[in-house]
Amino acid sequence: MKGLKKISKLFNKFNDFLAEKLSLVLSLMITFYVITALTIIPLFYGTPTTLVAWAQYICSVIFQGVALPILGYTAKKAGDKSDKLMHEMYKMTKEIDKLVKQLEVKQEHLDTEMDEILELEKKNHKEI
Repeated sequence: MKGLKKISKLFNKFNDFLAEKLSLVLSLMITFYVITALTIIPLFYGTPTTLVAWAQYICSVIFQGVALPILGYTAKKAGDKSDKLMHEMYKMTKEIDKLVKQLEVKQEHLDTEMDEILELEKKNHKEI
């Protein structure tokens, strides 16, 4: 049973690795250009002759082949923007945390000074 879990874990690791690498390759614009060329080259040797044949060619070859790299590329760009935004939010949160700590220190000083002022007023009030 443990051997099966270990094999399953290794298989899942391999799948994640392979998916990540394939996703990267499929999201490159060079992949778009290569697939576009591969879909256009057959047209030099024979073109679809009917409207149905053209529709099938466009849907199956162009949209499926060419759209995949474009979708991957735009998803990668959106992810990069999201990562940048998250990093900016993290930096802002750290800065806010630093400012809050400074305010807490200043508030402590103000509280101490206020206590001293109240003590002085009490002393002055007693002396009168």
